[in-house]
Amino acid sequence: MKYFKNIKDVNEYYNIESKHPLIDIQRYSDVIKANTNKIETTVFDFYKISFVKNFNGYLEYGNTKFNDKNGVLYFVEPGQKYSCTSTKPWEGYQILIHPDIYKQFTSEKTINTFSFFSYDVNESLLLNKEEQNTVSLLMEQAWSEMNNMKDDYSIPIILSYINTLLVTTERFYARQFSTRKTMCNQLASDFFKLLKSYYKSTSEFSNREQPSVVYFANKLNITANYLSDTIRHHSGRSALNIIHDYIIEEAKILLITSSQTVSEISYKLGFEYPNYFSRLFKKKTKLSPSEFRKSVKSI
Repeated sequence: MKYFKNIKDVNEYYNIESKHPLIDIQRYSDVIKANTNKIETTVFDFYKISFVKNFNGYLEYGNTKFNDKNGVLYFVEPGQKYSCTSTKPWEGYQILIHPDIYKQFTSEKTINTFSFFSYDVNESLLLNKEEQNTVSLLMEQAWSEMNNMKDDYSIPIILSYINTLLVTTERFYARQFSTRKTMCNQLASDFFKLLKSYYKSTSEFSNREQPSVVYFANKLNITANYLSDTIRHHSGRSALNIIHDYIIEEAKILLITSSQTVSEISYKLGFEYPNYFSRLFKKKTKLSPSEFRKSVKSI
């Protein structure tokens, strides 16, 4: 396994001159060594944005096969392992960017605010022809600026191109969620089924935890961010908000039908601290659990 702590290490490996310690943009035709159609498992301590086309093979950390001539856009966050194998050399660009660069250029939206960096490869963006042209143009412009840096304005200009690419990617993902409606609807349906059965399928005497987005994402074999974004696109609400609403409805039933104390109910619903349960309940209902119980009994 190859591990690259900084961008300079990557460039030294490919015998490429480093133009900046915290950012670089490279064409795959320059970095993929001759007759090499495979990249072994690699880990970066920084972010990677990859646009690949004419790729026919597997990207590993989702074992997903790509052979779409229109290209694929995928994202790798620090610490993520990935590798790839193709039957032929691929084309495109990769952007390597260290988050520390945003400490120097605070005007740009920081890269870690974009949720798709935590998606797995099987959740990558499959571009249509128009989208591929847009991505190609933005990456070509950023690459050209990177390789012809004239003054102190170059890095801010490059970051602006990258930010435009990332914001545009959010639009493209919205399109992908819509065009893959059947898959997204099924994913949302599976999420709601798991949510509804969560407390029913858990033994009353087990060490229960609050249901979380990560829990359901693991059950569905997807990443938490991808589940959250799919549910938001499907329902207009966040997965966490839906989970919290479900917990409150379960709490209402227990407050109405049982004689358990508020603390006992909070523990039963998976809250480690009853105060947190009470705060969430009041946030959602404008009443404390005790006030809700009294209001129902007075009817």
